Amino acid sequence: QGGEGGDLMPFELSRNRNTDWLKAGGPILLGTYVCIICVFHAIFMALCSFPMSWTVTHTAHFFVTLVYLHWIKGSPNFYEQGEMNAMTTWEQIDSTAGLSNERRALLVVPTILCYAACHFARYDAQLVTINVLIWAVEIVAKLPFMNGVRLLGINRTTGIDDDVRKDN
Repeated sequence: QGGEGGDLMPFELSRNRNTDWLKAGGPILLGTYVCIICVFHAIFMALCSFPMSWTVTHTAHFFVTLVYLHWIKGSPNFYEQGEMNAMTTWEQIDSTAGLSNERRALLVVPTILCYAACHFARYDAQLVTINVLIWAVEIVAKLPFMNGVRLLGINRTTGIDDDVRKDN
């Protein structure tokens, strides 16, 4: 029961649709993920300069993964009866045993995008600053100590993430 290392996620996540697709995907899922990023990068190359297109790709990737992994809570499975309502998709992935390679991929891809954006911008100070700040936010949000943390109350679930406790 719960995740690895006795973390604060006490739910049994063995049948969670938010994580099952990662288990089933394997290398084909990773290839599809990289291809989608490449297609968006090609579109951005048509719209702006080559060095800027990498920064735009990295920024777009950041916003998409921020919404999908760190904003959306709960599970699409009606029969779970709200067990996952307090957990973001990333918290569910992080608490599921057997997804260490998938977690690594979700950490490595933003790192490669940040490196490529900085490299192809020829380490222009302004673009490097933007890319490294975006990368830092992406990576810090995925670290285990951030599970369950709602900064400034943003994205908290009323009734679940409330800090108000009544003393009897």
